[in-house]
Amino acid sequence: MTAEGNDKSSEEPGFTFSDKRRVDPNTGEVRPEADEQSAGAGEEQTADPNAEQAEAAAADASDLGVDIPADASGLEDAEPEAEPEPGSEAAGYLADLKRINAEYAAYRMRADRERERAALGGTIKVVEALIPVLDEVKLARENGDVTGPFETHVNKLVESLDKIGVEQYGEVGDEFDPNIHEALMQQPSDEVENPTLFLVMQPGYRIGERIIRAARVGVQQPED
Repeated sequence: MTAEGNDKSSEEPGFTFSDKRRVDPNTGEVRPEADEQSAGAGEEQTADPNAEQAEAAAADASDLGVDIPADASGLEDAEPEAEPEPGSEAAGYLADLKRINAEYAAYRMRADRERERAALGGTIKVVEALIPVLDEVKLARENGDVTGPFETHVNKLVESLDKIGVEQYGEVGDEFDPNIHEALMQQPSDEVENPTLFLVMQPGYRIGERIIRAARVGVQQPED
């Protein structure tokens, strides 16, 4: 049995191991291969991270077909192109371009003014057509006839005119202005120092400084 046991033990596979300790246990000195591995690891750890990013960016740009110069510091210092020399063909083209731009800007300004003038003219025509209705509304208000649903419609009409900039003017006690008032009657009075409205027969209407219809009024003049 001893012989058979010896035969089985001789057939069992052996094992080996590598001593990777940095210091030799027999001599107490640092092994040379450990120094080489430490130096290599130090070089990898001290690699410039900016250089790695630059290499990655260059690789991405190359995939897009973009060439990146090695030194781009001079790109920001690039000077604008100089004006062409007077009398040259390029100077003539530049002058023509500036003239065309100026003409186009003037054309746009004229077009904007024409558009505003056309819009104002359309609004004035609408208000002129409504003036007889507005006069009737004023009389109805003075007589107390604007009540109920009719009052609601009248208020909506006045609000709509306000939204488009139409202003009704002319009140008793206002100073008379021949530019915006039409005096249909006058009478002397010792109660006023300047010509003053004492009666408003028909109110005036205007948009901004544009008079659609002058207010038709009675005026008191100061006595001499």
